[in-house]
Amino acid sequence: MKKIIKAFSVMIGIIIFNPLEAQQDINFGDFSKPVASVSSLATYNKTPVSLAVGTTNVTIPLLTLSSKSKNVTMPIQLSYNPMNLKVTEPASEVGTGWSLFGGGVISRENIGPINEAKYRPNATDYKADEFDDVFHYNLPGISGRFRFNRNIINNTIDVENLSPNKVKITYIRNSDLNFFKINSFTITDEKGYKYIFSDYSESSRDEIALYRSAFFLTQIRLPNDIPVVSLEYRKDDKHLSDDPLSGVIYRSCKLTKIISEGVGSIEITYVYDANKENSMNDPYSISQILLKNMQGNSISGYRFSYTDQGLYTIASESNGRRMLDKLIKLNKDLVEYEKTKFTYYNPNGGEVHPFGPYYWTPTFDSNNVRAYILPGLLKNIISPTGGVVEYNYEPHEVFFNRNTPEYLQHMQSSKGIVDPIIQYQGDFASVLNMDTNQSSTYNLTISGDPVKQKTVYFQFAIDELYQPGIWVPDPPTDPNDNPDPNNPGGSPGGHYHTELKYVLKKDGVIINSYNNSNTQTDYYLYPGNYTIEVTGTGGKARLLQAEIKLKNPPYINKNIALEYGARIKSIKNYNSSSEIIPVITESFSYNNFNDINSSSGYLFCNEAEDENITPGYVLYKNITTTDEQNGYSRYYYKTPNDYPKVPYTVDGNSTEFWANYMIARSGILERKEVYNALDNLLSSTDYSTTLETLNNVPDLKINGFNGIPTRYTKPAYVKNTMEISRTYAGSQYMENKIEITNNNIGNYEPAYVKESASDGTISEKWVRYALDKNNTRLLNANMVSVPLEIETKVNGKLIGKIETKYDDISHLYPSSTVTTNPNDGSVKTFEKFDSFDMYGKIRQLTESISEATGIGVSSTIIWGYNQTLPIAKIEGAKLSDIGNLADDIIAKSNADINTSTEVSLINALDTFRTHPALKEFEITTFTYDPLVGITTITPSNGMRETFVYDNNRLKSTLNVNGNIVQEYKYNMKPQP
Repeated sequence: MKKIIKAFSVMIGIIIFNPLEAQQDINFGDFSKPVASVSSLATYNKTPVSLAVGTTNVTIPLLTLSSKSKNVTMPIQLSYNPMNLKVTEPASEVGTGWSLFGGGVISRENIGPINEAKYRPNATDYKADEFDDVFHYNLPGISGRFRFNRNIINNTIDVENLSPNKVKITYIRNSDLNFFKINSFTITDEKGYKYIFSDYSESSRDEIALYRSAFFLTQIRLPNDIPVVSLEYRKDDKHLSDDPLSGVIYRSCKLTKIISEGVGSIEITYVYDANKENSMNDPYSISQILLKNMQGNSISGYRFSYTDQGLYTIASESNGRRMLDKLIKLNKDLVEYEKTKFTYYNPNGGEVHPFGPYYWTPTFDSNNVRAYILPGLLKNIISPTGGVVEYNYEPHEVFFNRNTPEYLQHMQSSKGIVDPIIQYQGDFASVLNMDTNQSSTYNLTISGDPVKQKTVYFQFAIDELYQPGIWVPDPPTDPNDNPDPNNPGGSPGGHYHTELKYVLKKDGVIINSYNNSNTQTDYYLYPGNYTIEVTGTGGKARLLQAEIKLKNPPYINKNIALEYGARIKSIKNYNSSSEIIPVITESFSYNNFNDINSSSGYLFCNEAEDENITPGYVLYKNITTTDEQNGYSRYYYKTPNDYPKVPYTVDGNSTEFWANYMIARSGILERKEVYNALDNLLSSTDYSTTLETLNNVPDLKINGFNGIPTRYTKPAYVKNTMEISRTYAGSQYMENKIEITNNNIGNYEPAYVKESASDGTISEKWVRYALDKNNTRLLNANMVSVPLEIETKVNGKLIGKIETKYDDISHLYPSSTVTTNPNDGSVKTFEKFDSFDMYGKIRQLTESISEATGIGVSSTIIWGYNQTLPIAKIEGAKLSDIGNLADDIIAKSNADINTSTEVSLINALDTFRTHPALKEFEITTFTYDPLVGITTITPSNGMRETFVYDNNRLKSTLNVNGNIVQEYKYNMKPQP
């Protein structure tokens, strides 16, 4: 069996989401998912949350840590996905079904023997040393995969990016060239930011003692190579025994701290439970996450509370799986002030499961790991305000065509009832009357096609048994026995035995025989002539016959797909847990729009998945959402089946190539329609997407399952999109169109955008990047997706063209923006970026530049709080005008840690604003509670505005006289 590590890349920075082999080693060791809390995140990457897969987005933002760069932030959030509820999926460090997004990871997917075990440094046979392990990564705004390629010609091991992006991936390997072991990765995104992965977890497999199963983000660097964020990890070794000198089975790597220089940190606390080491749980659980300022003082945080819930028919579930019970918000004093509670469906507790009669308690079977559901199916989220969101589910359904002539003929001749949706057993009817006084042999004809077997049910109904029958003596132990009628003097007692049975024959050959009984017997026979021989002591009987019949059409073209888990049926919102009538209900239907008796669901499998581990997933083409009040919406999706499968040859073997599978596997929205409650169409949006295969990348294997053959694909990118929106008023409508063409080289980003309005106006925009402008400095820094020029036309006439220059060779930040006059084509410098700090924050900007003199109006920004926040904006001034006048306010902002120090800073800012040397400039000053919010804004007229916070929430806004201008109230309901 192939062993596969589910892979996922955890969110970092400003991210956009896009078999049990040995239960005793469930979390690490010789197991397909060696990093439990990393492997459980795979679902989000391979099958993203969407309507097309029947899941809904449950995401809870927790904390966000900013940095000295405005382009790098570190958010922490929780997400829930019911597709993670599987027998083979351990509970993560934050509970079953939940995933914590924070930090970053490159996780590997092991396909067959791992790379390290196959590496032979002197091999010349490429195929023998082919590396097929796949690594998954995620960067701000982009995620993807790569693998290694043994380059025999150059005697190198190259990185092959398997995704349609232009990130740059490099690695540092161990100095011992006889082994292939990675020490670290560096991924440079398309805007030049560098992500260093130098910490790792290790696991053991039978081919190799320890291999590095996941690499974790340790540092983020700006394009100028300045570090802004670092991450620290807790590393624990699991040994073969309690002896610390014994062999290591695995090394865990848990994120404990995210540090933003000059800003603060996020700290994560874990609890290790040895009892969960051999269970379906990550033995580490997160107990607390805190956001701290630069001084190490807590700003806010969350505490996690868990319960255990399990199916105790499974040995590994004896201690239950970890369930997230409460998420408790903490203030700066670590006092609890908000609670969010979670409840889950629990059949073991006697609760009716949402799958109703379809639910069964799965037991582990090494030959079938597809048991479809486990505890952890989210039922309710009870918010701090007392409101309740209730999630209701049902089993997935897949399309199955029951209306073809071939299938109906098959059902008519099936062996037993195999499809009760359309088959049933007909009534019994008498076909023979038999009397042994007349004959012991009778002829029977079974009608039908003589070359196709069919199921026939017989019932041998005995009407009379002739007497006296056969005398059967009993042992002489019962005084109540009847005497032997032939020897009443002393023989043992006995009784008369009567019987009647039949033998079914065809062409003299016995098919079966049955004793006297009225029970039903089924046969799978060819139609034709048969004989019934009646034997026994004699009597009268009837032979009753029934056959399988088909129910009246139309037939339902769908099957319940229990092993694929739960799909969302409805989401109900209540004002409180005591209410029984929801205020809002959103319901979901997945039937085919053209046939309500047909499901729009089809089965697909992620590439390289093993059907014995992951049976794939259901993808729906049609979804209807209804709010049960105002109307409903219809969503039309494309699936991989909408793209061609063509003959293909791999290693001399004939197979098929499935184009665009990598994108279409998550569903591609094709059309959306919005209707009112009267079924009137209100609006529609059509989405046309053109995909193009990347031919310069290796083949990706799609393992077959459920009788589907193995195929191959390649990554693809979105070449063109067109969105046509219509708003209807009866039979009339207004139409708007947007067309986007992406680059086919360079970065796959939008290069041309055309908008056609309903009034006939056509707007066009061209976007040009480093490759288009031949900017080698940016290309070398991999800043390939930074827009350098935007040209706009309306109805064919140029209305604007702006170019961002990067002419200052001392840094990689913009130097100026240049505009083109649409009337005469003349070029003008619009603004200059005169000075940046080392983190890319603007210090001096010049605007309103004269074409004749090249002189403009400058503005200066003073950054305080350890170069993280602007504390003064001086309009009309240059940095040279300020000199060292800002030194005092910068120092006092760096020292601002409480009310007293803030007062000192405000006084210094007031002094700065009124300094005689700055009297000609307009000055606005600011103060902050770092990581909470702005506390004062003082414009040049001195009319200060003050912002007051309570538990990091804005409480009120005060004017210069201290009077409340705005006030905010938060009504929280205590949770048990």
